[in-house]
Amino acid sequence: MYTRGIDHLALVADDMPAAMDFYTRVMGFRLVHVRRVPYEQDRGQPPYENLRHYFFDMGNDSLLAIFEYPKGLPRQQRDHVGGMQHIAFHVPPAKFDALLERVKACRVELIGPVPLGGRFWSAYLFDPFGIRLEFATDRSGIEQGVVESVLQTEAEARAELETLFSDPREVEKWLHHMPLKKETKMGTDPIFS
Repeated sequence: MYTRGIDHLALVADDMPAAMDFYTRVMGFRLVHVRRVPYEQDRGQPPYENLRHYFFDMGNDSLLAIFEYPKGLPRQQRDHVGGMQHIAFHVPPAKFDALLERVKACRVELIGPVPLGGRFWSAYLFDPFGIRLEFATDRSGIEQGVVESVLQTEAEARAELETLFSDPREVEKWLHHMPLKKETKMGTDPIFS
């Protein structure tokens, strides 16, 4: 694996002061870098000259970046193909309830917390630009990493993959590349195949 995780996520807003207020006051992120980005053709960057591009520390050595686009542009549709449905931030279990109280104290509407099965407990909110944010935590009581917490047994993964592929060779190909939990008499243990 060549990546360690997220370097930065880049979101679009049309009011930088509102973005700064929300992401520092409500989310507790720290503003760490401010700049302007000149437009350059053929780089896939935003099609506007001299945009503000501000960076916030979102923890674990990762950044959240905000581009400030001109006002009056249409809003994205998060539930369309190619859209970003939401961002889920992992919150350690010991800090989860305090974060939810912080958000409520900021008078931001919060949905949850709700159990989502397995280790997942989540709460949801929207930023000022309609971006859906999730706080996800592990209330299983088991000390485990985020990736480890979502591993499945071969039977669980196979059952889902068989709904996607009718060719058993495709199912086997994908199972071969997945880290899976091994069934034991005491439960399941993670194994990496």
